[in-house]
Amino acid sequence: MSKNQLVYRGVAYDGTKHAELPANPVEHVYRGVHYREALRHEAAQADEAVELHYRGHTYHHRREQAARQVNAG
Repeated sequence: MSKNQLVYRGVAYDGTKHAELPANPVEHVYRGVHYREALRHEAAQADEAVELHYRGHTYHHRREQAARQVNAG
């Protein structure tokens, strides 16, 4: 398998073909909500005041801790 070859659920595909997302709006539905937005966009800023709950666990944003781990390696 080459460096650009990716696998999703056992199906291999070439990731280089999906590297550049179009900037034009695309109509799609996510969790029952209709959107008409471009697939390429900037990530939203994390709201550190919000508690995240997933499978019975509470998570908090730990930006400083993550930055230390990335910069240490």
